[in-house]
Amino acid sequence: MNNTYSDQLPMPDAEHMPPLPKLGEVGPHVCETVQLYLGVLSDLTTDEAEIVLAHVRACADCAAVQRLMQGTMHIVAGLPDSMPSARVDEAVMAVIAARGGRQRGEGDASVPLGRESFRQAGGGGDASVPTPRIPAPAPTGRRRVVLRWRTLVAVAMAAVLLLSLMTMMHFLIAPQGQAFTLPATLSWNGYVVYHSETRIDARGVRYHVDTYYDPSNGRVHVETVLPGSVDVVAVGDDKSMLGMDMMHHVAQWDANGWSNDESMFNLAEIRNDLKTSRAAFIDKDVFRGQAVYRIRCSNGLILLLNMRYEPVNVLRGAVGPGTGEPIYDALLMMPFSHVSSDMWNMSVPAGFRMGTLPGKP
Repeated sequence: MNNTYSDQLPMPDAEHMPPLPKLGEVGPHVCETVQLYLGVLSDLTTDEAEIVLAHVRACADCAAVQRLMQGTMHIVAGLPDSMPSARVDEAVMAVIAARGGRQRGEGDASVPLGRESFRQAGGGGDASVPTPRIPAPAPTGRRRVVLRWRTLVAVAMAAVLLLSLMTMMHFLIAPQGQAFTLPATLSWNGYVVYHSETRIDARGVRYHVDTYYDPSNGRVHVETVLPGSVDVVAVGDDKSMLGMDMMHHVAQWDANGWSNDESMFNLAEIRNDLKTSRAAFIDKDVFRGQAVYRIRCSNGLILLLNMRYEPVNVLRGAVGPGTGEPIYDALLMMPFSHVSSDMWNMSVPAGFRMGTLPGKP
């Protein structure tokens, strides 16, 4: 089996796909639909993918299914280029031809009659007498459709079994490549990781989240803006977090819900996860014209690093080289001197009163 086959597989007809659930909708039927769409996540629009992933983030079962799919596709994508022997090709083609002949009423589908059949059954007779053969009628209508589907299913099952066997052999006997390690002298101290992200709320309205992360001490400055409705800034670290409603001049401590998990940009955690196999180096790829290293993190997302080992973006839904959707509209490594010290100010601004922040989009 050649795992470099690149022809596009036929996509399900949109008319036969169940409609996407609404944001926030729950129930077994929602999980069934979401898990179906996970299989074609890379072919969805940005809005459709966000609906699917919003459910996955809130559903442990669907998150587990997504991890299983990503792991399986990663294994398949990582298989070395290979081709079966000519005997395998011949055997597969023979099976397909035999099945096709039976469907058309040829070969074994004919029903032998006369003395030959009795002689083979032990009834004796003259073997020289021609044996008349009455061809079985060709299947029509629903029976033809059923037979065709049975053929396709049988061939598909054989392909899956062969692929599984090749995957096992790859892991059992393939030589292991050199382990990927980050340079011992690598440091992101002295820089601020800035990223901008567009999200969609429960009503389908877009909003923006701008984040500044200081990897040297874990400080963050996160601003969430839904135009005309929400403008909240959260500043803090792993010990305390101050949230400020910039529209209504309200401040609140312990506003951790308005912050982000920036562990994917914590260099010490990345090193440790690679060392303990919680994260894994996948390969080198090209992202928006630049060469990148791809690292699958413990949360299933793909961290992209440039050739200087600096963050470039993060992908979700990646199943192979060149696939996946970038989470961030922009991601920059900004020199610390280019960021105002006021970004980290955790004092309640003048004119603000203590209270409760609005609900998060």
